[in-house]
Amino acid sequence: MNQMVTEQSLLFLTAVQIGVLMGVLFDLVRIFRKLIKHPSFLVQIEDMLYWVVCGFMGFYMLYICNYADIRPYIFIGIVLGGIFYFSTFSIIFMKIATIVIFYIKAFLRKLIKLLLIPLKGILHMIRIPLRYISKQYLHIKYVYKLKYRQIKRKQYEQKSDKKVEKYLKKGRT
Repeated sequence: MNQMVTEQSLLFLTAVQIGVLMGVLFDLVRIFRKLIKHPSFLVQIEDMLYWVVCGFMGFYMLYICNYADIRPYIFIGIVLGGIFYFSTFSIIFMKIATIVIFYIKAFLRKLIKLLLIPLKGILHMIRIPLRYISKQYLHIKYVYKLKYRQIKRKQYEQKSDKKVEKYLKKGRT
C-alpha cells in the first residue's frame, strides 16, 4: 500500500513537472513572437503546433512513467504545474528575456549602422552622378512630352479643320 502511494505521489510530481515544462515551452513561443512579428494566422498555427507538441510530450512522459494510465490527479498536477510556473518563474523569465531581446536588438542596430558607414560614403559618391543623370532623364522626358502634346494638338486641329470644311461644303450645296 505504501509503495502504491509513493508511486502515485511521484507520478503527481511528474505531472507537475510536465505542467512546468509546458509553461516553459509556451514562454519560448512567446519570446519567438517578440523577436519576429507574426500575422494572426501564423500565431494560430503556432498555437496549434504548441498544443500538439505538448499533448505528445505529456502522453510520452505518462507512457514512460505510468504506462499511459490516465488518472484525474495527473490532469490536476499538470494544471497546478502550469499555474505554479506562470505565477512565479514566468514573470521573471519573461522580464529578463524582454530586456535581453531589447539589448540584443539595440546592439544589432548599432552594429549594422557601423557596418553601413563605408557604404554611405560610397553611395554618396555615386549619388552625385545619379542625380545628374536623373535630372537629364526627367528633362528629356519633359521635352518629349511637350513634343507629343504638340503633335497631338496639330492632329486635333487638322481633324477639326477637316470637319469644318466638310460642314461648310454641306452648307453650300
